[in-house]
Amino acid sequence: MKKTLLITLSLLLGLSNYAQINKKNINHVPMSSLTEIIDINTPSAMGGDEILWSHDFSDTTMIMSEDIAGFGNWRWSTTSPGGQWSENAGVIESETPENGFMLMEADFFNTSPQNGVADGEVGENLINASFTIGPIDLSTSDTEQLVLQFYSNYRICCYYSPSDQNDLNVYISTDGGVTFNDVAYVEGETYEVNVEKETFSQIPLANYAPNTNDVYFKFEWVGTHYFWMIDDLSVIQRPAYDLKMQSSWLTMENPQYIEYYSIPESQMPDQMLIGAEVYNYGYNDEVNINLTGTIDGTNSGANIEYEMLESDSTGLIETEYFDLYGLTPGTYSFSAVITSSGDDPTPEDNTLTREFEISENIYSIDGLYNSSEWMGTGWPGGDDTADGVRYANFFDIKEDAMLTSITVDLNTSEHPTSLGTFQTAAGGELIAYVCDTTGIFDPNVTELNPDFGGAIWQSDFLLVTQGDVDNEKIVINVPELSLEVNAYYIVIEMYSNGLSNDILINDDTSVAQPWFASLVFYPNDQTWYSNPNAASIRIGLNESINLSENNLNGIDFFPNPTSNFIEISSEQTLHDNCIVSIYNMLGELTLRQEYDNFDKTQIIDLNHLVAGSYIIEFKNNQLQTKKKLIIE
Repeated sequence: MKKTLLITLSLLLGLSNYAQINKKNINHVPMSSLTEIIDINTPSAMGGDEILWSHDFSDTTMIMSEDIAGFGNWRWSTTSPGGQWSENAGVIESETPENGFMLMEADFFNTSPQNGVADGEVGENLINASFTIGPIDLSTSDTEQLVLQFYSNYRICCYYSPSDQNDLNVYISTDGGVTFNDVAYVEGETYEVNVEKETFSQIPLANYAPNTNDVYFKFEWVGTHYFWMIDDLSVIQRPAYDLKMQSSWLTMENPQYIEYYSIPESQMPDQMLIGAEVYNYGYNDEVNINLTGTIDGTNSGANIEYEMLESDSTGLIETEYFDLYGLTPGTYSFSAVITSSGDDPTPEDNTLTREFEISENIYSIDGLYNSSEWMGTGWPGGDDTADGVRYANFFDIKEDAMLTSITVDLNTSEHPTSLGTFQTAAGGELIAYVCDTTGIFDPNVTELNPDFGGAIWQSDFLLVTQGDVDNEKIVINVPELSLEVNAYYIVIEMYSNGLSNDILINDDTSVAQPWFASLVFYPNDQTWYSNPNAASIRIGLNESINLSENNLNGIDFFPNPTSNFIEISSEQTLHDNCIVSIYNMLGELTLRQEYDNFDKTQIIDLNHLVAGSYIIEFKNNQLQTKKKLIIE
């Protein structure tokens, strides 16, 4: 098994927080489409000598499968999984997916009508099955330092390792399939619950004397949900020295481990650090490993030396905090580079770079979008998340600022799923909140309210218009709201009118974020869930043109709910053109009244409107306000 070397205590604490479940009643999102892309490489880039053996699953003559539990088995496939939660997962990103791969689709076996699962129910049958491939002749190798490698795409539910309720196991036999040894498949032992992982897996075999002529490999699935796809197996000779950089990060001291994509110049910290996750793939220990972190094109950066990284081990290494020498607004890249005393045959995988921005006024966690997902009303969660679902992003304010806008990027693509087809449509509604983060890090606070430590500001109901859908974004104008030095959650609450008007947003999965960076609130159980990615919610600070200057204040109406009329009141007499418009939840105009002068109160007859939810809009010249109206 790989050994994990934690370089600093602070890093240990940060990563443990990210992995925790039940933190202040915050859980990981159940049944969601979160994706983590790890270590996708081609075999030719991984080092080692020529391939000793390979199998691309273009035929299955060497394959034997066994349904151990009796609820479902592995199968050869060229299509994606077919279960209710995984049917939109896609196929494995291997070199030859088109000619077939092995698939375990536990979701399918726990979806109606398989195994007696009722329509609309979620089956919980524990699927246990394996497939074995062999015999394989590896006797031509003059060394036992061999490696099994393969492409793997999997997603596990719902228990953390080392629970035997969900497991991915790989075994080797060197005696013709009589006895098998567990080779400690690392991805399967360190998986994150409910996260899809696309990997190129490599398993050292030296401990099993693999250079014989009668080798078998066995792949075993244990679990209720979701799937495992495997393709393009091969065995190569392991190199003596080969470091691989798995990931890198650029973070500030406070808040720890959030990687903001865009930071306003006014909120930039004085110092940052660069870190890297480094894996020693070689069969020799590596010594004098040097990590150099730099912000490209600047004098900002640092390096640190790590004495030794054992074979088949992972090191988490960080530089010291370094000063940011007067970086001005613009787009930058940071690079992390590792070197050692060993003769690395593939230095091309020793460097990672990532883009980030210093902006005039835009603050965002999302923005890189090397990979992404979508989420919103109804997905995941169905009817439970149709109305009242909330998404929140964490923003740290280091210098007093004025909040002037909140922007939400919409995902407007069509998404067919087992719960139906989802697509953003005009007619849904949003409410935006700025919330106090009091309690999020307080150990004495065990549960979080929907508004966290309280709502500092909230918008009116905002109708999603066809123009918003066409622009693929909603810009929420905020009356100049002063944000003092502190941390805040920006929260978006969504209503789809019972899934009649879906609202979907993007979820940037490019960078794994700490547990508190981006959260999801489910109204059915009144619980906040951790989203390890970054929802597409960003803010504008100190914008030179106040986007909220066209808001019309002092307008109100009653009763609400109502049955046949409303009385609209204004705190002052409004001159010139005044227009009252009422829209249904499809965004269709149902009533329009015009006034040359609005003398403080007007009564509007609503008897011709059917019961339901509406948006009432009041305009006076270039000023406007919108509110939600309920007709019973």
